[in-house]
Amino acid sequence: MHRPLILALMALSISSNTFAQRSNPPLVCKRSVLAALKPAPKLSYQCNEQLNDYDEKILKLPERVAAVKTLMTELASFNDAAWWTADAVDLSVCDFTGEPGTLTRDQRRSFMNGEYVFWLFGNDHIRLVLIPDPCYQTEYGGATAFVLYRGGGRVTVSQVLDGYFSRADNSVTLGYAKLGGEEIIEVATGSGGLTPSLTNYYFVIDPQTKQAVPKRIFRGDHGPSNEISSAMLFNATPTTMPLRIIRGQSLAPSFIVYEDNENGKIDDNGRKLSRKVLRWNGKAFR
Repeated sequence: MHRPLILALMALSISSNTFAQRSNPPLVCKRSVLAALKPAPKLSYQCNEQLNDYDEKILKLPERVAAVKTLMTELASFNDAAWWTADAVDLSVCDFTGEPGTLTRDQRRSFMNGEYVFWLFGNDHIRLVLIPDPCYQTEYGGATAFVLYRGGGRVTVSQVLDGYFSRADNSVTLGYAKLGGEEIIEVATGSGGLTPSLTNYYFVIDPQTKQAVPKRIFRGDHGPSNEISSAMLFNATPTTMPLRIIRGQSLAPSFIVYEDNENGKIDDNGRKLSRKVLRWNGKAFR
């Protein structure tokens, strides 16, 4: 765990993260929300004892692939109106306490400072569910993430992160932005460790399939990409924070990226970095 990274991630998503917007008022588990609460589903398969938990071969094991499909079928059954209407933070509070009432000072501190692992994010029609992996990267919170989209009376499930892990607690956040008639979904992640970095992924809901599909708004090594990464300063401020791509409910006109560069002019805790600004040209960031 690296506490500055967690705080920076919260700052990164402050305009779009419901938890950040709700961090000052009392946190309460309401009876109606408790009644709508669903326990976190599980990814269940037999671990291969011949493989180390960091071996990426685990991700392709037939038993795991089948288990992911079963899990997606279970998530597609999350179509209860009360669950979707309930605020995701309120659901997390109830999941944390298991009983109605306002969080005490100690409970609030534990809830907000990393002792509770957030697994549910989102609004009344798009949600992100982060499910722990029992066999992969177990020391670093190995998990798989799914976007749930509710529309037309059904829930469509898309796998957006597979085999994700991080040295930081609660290193995933969710954000949204409007671009024309599209709603862009931002899944922001952080690595933690002594050389922290951030990686963001962007998706939109396909109007035909209702699946979350990549929104390729960045220049990648092999063509347009929906993924972008940046090193993160140890003492980042709002003005030096990288990957502030969503501000309010819109894409930013520009944002900062830090890259490892032995000739870089920025000395960040012994690591040399260079700074680059990417700007929106109406179709992509360049």
